[in-house]
Amino acid sequence: MKILIISALYQEYAPLKKLFPAFRPVRKIPSKMFALSLPGMEITLIESGMGENAVREVLGGQKGSLSPDLFIFSGFAGGLHPDLLVGEVCVVRSARPVEADTTYNFQFSDQLADFLSKHRVKPVLALTTQSPGNKQLLSALACGQPAVLDMETAVAAEQAWSRKIPFICFRAVSDALDQDLGFNLRDICDEQFRVKPLRVLATILKKPSTLWAFYRLWRSSSLAAKNLCTLLAAFVGLSADTLAGMADGIWVEKG
Repeated sequence: MKILIISALYQEYAPLKKLFPAFRPVRKIPSKMFALSLPGMEITLIESGMGENAVREVLGGQKGSLSPDLFIFSGFAGGLHPDLLVGEVCVVRSARPVEADTTYNFQFSDQLADFLSKHRVKPVLALTTQSPGNKQLLSALACGQPAVLDMETAVAAEQAWSRKIPFICFRAVSDALDQDLGFNLRDICDEQFRVKPLRVLATILKKPSTLWAFYRLWRSSSLAAKNLCTLLAAFVGLSADTLAGMADGIWVEKG
């Protein structure tokens, strides 16, 4: 069984590599790729970078060389509901791009639903935006339902839907609804939303108070990554037959 895992950032999958030291590097450019062999399955892990364009490029580049039996996107998200706390791991049941009138609904097999219930993973709506926005304002778009904010889920779902690949998206809350980042993401990233250390340093020198914001985000992101990868390790640690059975009952619907 071939399983593809994509994460936007190194911090989102680093604990998984520690849990599975047998991950071996495959390439460094244009995107980092790792491979892991487990009984009955081959797992490919790719670091895509943040944003829709980065994910689209990675998946577009894999069309001719990779046809996974199961596609997993795993990463951080901002909470858009007061009940979603930092470190909480969620599974996306539907995704909607903020800038478009399209919804992707994910159908799950009973086996997967049982696994998620056992591990107390909350189902959420994912609102995908092209750039970070005001969470308090965006939360209104969720109409009161548990929701998270990210920059990749909808485009990953679009690719899974168009290619008819079973798709699961796990998200861990790295910043709650009432937590502001304390800095502008565009100030520390390039046009492809890749974090640039020199820009981070320049931001701190210009506004020293952002140092505390960076530390707070690092601390909350570390908790989110630990919980996210613990769940992901439990999931891929299931037998190949079990995962294949789950994948048979998973699909994406576009509305």
